[in-house]
Amino acid sequence: MATVSFIPNDPMAVGGPPAHNVRASAQPRASAGFDIQPEADPGIYARQTPEFDFWQVRQALIKGLKLWRDVDGAYPPAWFGNQARLTVLTDAGDDLNAFYDRRSLQFFHHAFDGTKVHSGESVDVAVHEEGHALLDMVRPDFFEVPFIEVGALHEAFGDCIAILAALSDSSIRDAVLSASPDLSGKHFVQSMAEELGDAIRREYGNAAVEDGALRNASNTWTWSDPTALPPGGPASQLSGEVHSFSRVFTGAFYDSLVNMYNDGGKGSASKLGRVTKAAGRLLIAGVRTVPATPRTFEGVGRRMVEADVTKNGGVNAAAIRTAFEKHGMTLPAPAVEMAVPVKRSTRGGGVQQQLREELGVASGTKLSFTPVTSDTQGEISHVVAYRPVQLTEGDLAGVQLMVPATAAVRTRGRSVTGVIGVVKPADQEVEREGRAFARALLANGDIRGTAEAPAAAPRRRTRGGGAQASIAPTPRPAFAPFPPTHEIRVVAGEPTLTRVGFSGRRR
Repeated sequence: MATVSFIPNDPMAVGGPPAHNVRASAQPRASAGFDIQPEADPGIYARQTPEFDFWQVRQALIKGLKLWRDVDGAYPPAWFGNQARLTVLTDAGDDLNAFYDRRSLQFFHHAFDGTKVHSGESVDVAVHEEGHALLDMVRPDFFEVPFIEVGALHEAFGDCIAILAALSDSSIRDAVLSASPDLSGKHFVQSMAEELGDAIRREYGNAAVEDGALRNASNTWTWSDPTALPPGGPASQLSGEVHSFSRVFTGAFYDSLVNMYNDGGKGSASKLGRVTKAAGRLLIAGVRTVPATPRTFEGVGRRMVEADVTKNGGVNAAAIRTAFEKHGMTLPAPAVEMAVPVKRSTRGGGVQQQLREELGVASGTKLSFTPVTSDTQGEISHVVAYRPVQLTEGDLAGVQLMVPATAAVRTRGRSVTGVIGVVKPADQEVEREGRAFARALLANGDIRGTAEAPAAAPRRRTRGGGAQASIAPTPRPAFAPFPPTHEIRVVAGEPTLTRVGFSGRRR
């Protein structure tokens, strides 16, 4: 097979394997895949050309697919909406960013002071965006949930998948252990997206990113109620912006991996490979089974421990609990929650009406079911039902936000046989979480229309088929991401704050 040029990690990674020629990989036939544009024949191309970017992004995404197969046991069968392929745009425009919108992965370019950056040329960035698609495949209910921690978990998951994909490469494991034998020091794998981070720093100043990277997985950030944090701020501070807050979970997961590796004495590259797969399996088990409630970070950690007890006899439980404790999250002792039969409805209407009563939503409210397989619970489904909240935050006054009531249920086929754990109604706490999330979006210029649409402009059709409501114009911050992750759409006649995707950076 023909060879192509490939950068194994990030173009500015220090100490990692250098760019070299590799065999052009074919997309796995048994996997959901990608339609990467523009296409190019195999060959040795110069960086920052469409041809190089095609093969760089393709090789990186295939690495992510193989990582998923190794940790989950099979390639992803289909993307969200049962799509066999996602479109991948290697150059979607001018920005220091990357984007996932359920139909595509998008990478961007930007030039400054005679230097040009293509975000897709970093394996960190490419696999991070792929991570959004993978999480959306297994937990599509997370996409619309307007909680800071749920959005931050999506961002952290992308970083964690990028770390795992890097460590699945034996040459990268050798280089990392040469730089930091116990993984505790700074090295190029825990430093995420160095080139993109450097470009953002040059464009927006030192406060915009962390030292030497967009984000660092080896960190000391500790959990704090995200609704009480500032909605935005410099990279040196923790804020309610989802990329900023994601660093807490990424740090806890990375330290779990480090603790697992160092447990039992001297390590090796082969041991690190085994630990990488084990940590990845536990992470996926955790995100599959955690409910979409405001406190997902601790919830995933707890379920990682429970999965480790079930899968591995608890050999990694102390390593995980110690790591999460370091980041301000105390995990309870592992326990299996029993399914409780659904209470009989006082008004009839079957199991779904009974669930609505327990969730505290109106009769006829749509229930969304996300089925997953749990090692501890078997076949379960996450149930979400939304109710509207009228926002009063600045330019969002008059716009509604849909906040969720959530539950987990045990299923047998299509039948619900019981409720697992605590039902979380869409109560005042949930409303408070949603309002804090909306404030953070507004503060960071992350809502389409805050600058583009004049106050009196008519509603217009959007690419999603709905109408977009105008909201009063406000100055759009220079660091605001493009494209924004949210927009105002008319739902059932009401202007509604709606997620359209995930961006790759905070500013």
